[in-house]
Amino acid sequence: MRNTVTNERYRYASLSLAICLLAIAGCNRAAVRVPGASLSFPATPTRYVAQKTYPYNAAVLLPIDLRHEHYEEHVAGTRWTGCRTDPLWVTEAPVIIRERMGTELTGSKLFTRVSRVPTEPSDIVIRSEIHAFCSQAVGFLFVRVAGISALKVTVERNGRALFQHKFERVVTDADPQYSGSQVGFIEQAMTTTMADSLRELLKDFFARLEREAQADTLPYPSLQSGPAASGRPAELER
Repeated sequence: MRNTVTNERYRYASLSLAICLLAIAGCNRAAVRVPGASLSFPATPTRYVAQKTYPYNAAVLLPIDLRHEHYEEHVAGTRWTGCRTDPLWVTEAPVIIRERMGTELTGSKLFTRVSRVPTEPSDIVIRSEIHAFCSQAVGFLFVRVAGISALKVTVERNGRALFQHKFERVVTDADPQYSGSQVGFIEQAMTTTMADSLRELLKDFFARLEREAQADTLPYPSLQSGPAASGRPAELER
């Protein structure tokens, strides 16, 4: 009898604690997460393929994380804002973004070579600032999950900025761009919408980069050397 009463008290206490946490979070359940529900950042390839390969070496530098300076800013003209909650516990956001950008840029075949550091002064250098990269899960009985990404990207060559633009994307679990399941842990939907928003952002960036190359905004290197001259397929240098 005593054990039954104790168990009932424990259940009521747990329920009360959950309600309090949801109230504190303002029904934003991104602050109440299930540890271990999502173990890795999902692979969401852009499948972007350039119309032409340009003879440049492109260096994708590690992004600067400025999310703390842009909390609560609206992203991509939506009601969603930059937030403090994200489910990335193992790998840092700048590393994830650089790896994904480098891998997808290599697969696009827009440039003959992609590296993580400049190899010569004439390289195309891609710098970026992270203004938002997080996810939110808002609601109580019916939860809406959104992945939020915003990067300010600067493309340089020979120390001169060729163009600078802020790319922003939001993908929710109700959008056609969402690649996850409607059934599962909230945290899984959070990481998937984040990956989907980053994928859509990178597609926008690659399209802009290709337009700049087509318009000769990116001046051709005076000398083609290394992989650009040897005809080696594009690869991501480590």
